[in-house]
Amino acid sequence: MTDFFQCKEYVVRESVGFTNLHESYDIWDAEEKARLASATEEADLALKIQKLFLDKAFLPALVKVHDVAGRLLLELEQPRSLIVSSLIARDAEGKTLGTFRQNLFSYGGALEVTGPDGLPLGTISGDWKCRQYTFADTGGKALATIDHLYGGLARELLTTADDYRVRILGDQSLAPLVLAGTLAVDLVFHEV
Repeated sequence: MTDFFQCKEYVVRESVGFTNLHESYDIWDAEEKARLASATEEADLALKIQKLFLDKAFLPALVKVHDVAGRLLLELEQPRSLIVSSLIARDAEGKTLGTFRQNLFSYGGALEVTGPDGLPLGTISGDWKCRQYTFADTGGKALATIDHLYGGLARELLTTADDYRVRILGDQSLAPLVLAGTLAVDLVFHEV
């Protein structure tokens, strides 16, 4: 695990890009106020054209997280879907860290999290306003919190760019999965 994953608190800032037609994020150390990494969606021309006419929720996505030196840290892949979104998180070597599957019948948005072996790890669930999410294990113990930050009236009304504060409360080795979960929350619930 790299030094990047040793922080207890991160801020994930989505870039406002009216003409980019792909998602882009900066990841900061919340305590040191230092930029640690960037996450960028890789989208070819055909996918960018589809984004002009189709809802992003139905389109595939591949988001790669690189540190400031350009090293790949993790990636998040969302296959094309019609109803239920499912995202796969992988580490830099391509090993599956976990899968996030949307729960359609939750009251604030929820993602069921399974490990690489397919066994349940927990749930990321939101409050009724979709402003606070909790990553809890199967026993209900909070492992991390993901708070959707207010970005100002213009940013909230005119863009889909969102900021999140991520606090890791449990095992630090889950930091890659928690950060992938934060990106999954944005892709599934806030990119409409």
